[in-house]
Amino acid sequence: MRVYQGEIVEVNFLLPSGEYKPHPTIVISNNIVHETEEAFIGVMISSSAPDDEFSYHITNDMITKPAKKACQARIQLISLIPEKQVLGKFGNIKKKYLQELIAKINAIVFNLE
Repeated sequence: MRVYQGEIVEVNFLLPSGEYKPHPTIVISNNIVHETEEAFIGVMISSSAPDDEFSYHITNDMITKPAKKACQARIQLISLIPEKQVLGKFGNIKKKYLQELIAKINAIVFNLE
């Protein structure tokens, strides 16, 4: 299934425990990556994670389809995901908030110490 930057898709996400669980995931890589690799880089969304430095809270005004529960992107849980693993689509995160999310990922996850 073709995906585009900013879409929220459901995939079986590989968790740090080694198990796969279905989770909504925000596509953060650009469309050139998808066209070249038939895969995308996604950041997992959770409704049950702790509120910590890895949280990027997502409210319904930030997305095109309302979430059923309060949720957050877990900015340390980033993965390369083949497009064929997409189980469904849930709308998009608005561009302004996608830019904020990517900036937070860069600042927290990839910050050089």
